[in-house]
Amino acid sequence: MIRIHFTAEDLGRVTFPADPEPLWEAALAARALRGRAFGSGGRALGDRVVGDLVVPPVARRWRREAGRRLRPSMRPLFKLIAPAGQFPDFLTPEVPAPGLEPAVEILMNTPASVVHAELAPWLPPEVDKFMQGLLAGRAGSRRALGNAVRDFHTDVLAPSSSELERRYAADLALRARTMLHGGVDALLDSLHPDIEWSTPVLTTYGLAAGPTVDIHLNGRGLQLYPSPLTAECLALDAPDRRPVLVYPCADHPAEDLADTDALADLLGRTRATVLRALTHSATTTQLSRRTGISLPSTSDHTRILRNAGLITTHRTNGTALHSLTPTAHHLLTGATRGIAGQIPKTAATTLDNR
Repeated sequence: MIRIHFTAEDLGRVTFPADPEPLWEAALAARALRGRAFGSGGRALGDRVVGDLVVPPVARRWRREAGRRLRPSMRPLFKLIAPAGQFPDFLTPEVPAPGLEPAVEILMNTPASVVHAELAPWLPPEVDKFMQGLLAGRAGSRRALGNAVRDFHTDVLAPSSSELERRYAADLALRARTMLHGGVDALLDSLHPDIEWSTPVLTTYGLAAGPTVDIHLNGRGLQLYPSPLTAECLALDAPDRRPVLVYPCADHPAEDLADTDALADLLGRTRATVLRALTHSATTTQLSRRTGISLPSTSDHTRILRNAGLITTHRTNGTALHSLTPTAHHLLTGATRGIAGQIPKTAATTLDNR
C-alpha cells in the first residue's frame, strides 16, 4: 500500500506528461516482459513464465508479440529490472527535452555514485562485467545501457507505439474531462478502483499484501503517469524531484469496435479512427503514429474533418496541432443512435464525399 500525503500547495501541482516519456515507457515495457525475456541461454522464452508479473489484458496481448522482437543487445536494460518488478530511480530521470536521444544521454551520464547507491545494496556479491562497469561508471557499460534502450525502442516499442500512445492519450482525455467538470478532487477520486482519495491522502492498494509506504509531497506536487502495461500502481519518490505515481490506464479497446460502428458507417472507418485518436490533441506526426496511417493520408483526413467542422487546427512555428470541436466531442461521447442528426448539414455534405 502506498499513501501519498498532499498539502494544499500540492493540489495545484498535479500534472501529467503531455506524451509518453521514452525512459518510462522502456522501463514499464521491460518490466511487463520480465520473466518472459532472457533465460540463461540469452534467448526469448516465448510463453514460458519465470517470476512473471501480473499485467492487464492489453499488456498480455502486447507482450506475446513483443517478446519475439527481443534481441541480445537489450539484455543490459533487463538486468536493471528485478524479478519482482522493481527498477532503480536513475532509469527514469527527469528529462527537460522531448525525444529518445536527450533521455538516453541523461541516462548514460548518471553519476556513478548515484548508480552505486541505488544498485549496490540489492546486488549479489558476484555480478557480471556489465554491472561491474556500470557501478564503476565505465564508458563501455554506459554505452551498452544506452544502446539497449535505443534498440528496445526501435525493435520492441516502435511497432506498437501507435496503440500504446492511443491508450495513453485516451486516458489523458478522460482525466481532462473529469478535471474540467469536477476539479482535482474528482480527478484523484476516479483514477482507478484500487486508488482512494480522502483529503489529504491518496491511497493505492497493491495486488498483494506488503509494507505501507508513505510519501509526503511537501509542496513538490505529483506527476501522474497512466500506463497500459501495469496492473498495479508504482511510485517514485526521489530527493529533489517531483514524485511520480504510475497507475493502470483506463481501457479503451478501439480494436473491439463492432463492424456496425455507427461513426465508422458515417465517416468511413479510417476517418473515424482519426477522429477517435484526437480525444487528446495531437500534431500530424503524432496522429499518424497513433493511427498507423501515412503522413500524407493523415493530412488529407484532417483537412476533410476540419472542413466538416469536427476538428480545429492551430499552427505554431510550422507545427500543426489538431483538436476536437464540441460537435466532435458529442459524436464520440454517445452517438450510436441518431448520429447523423448531430452533424451540421454542411459537414455531412463534406464528409459524404469520402
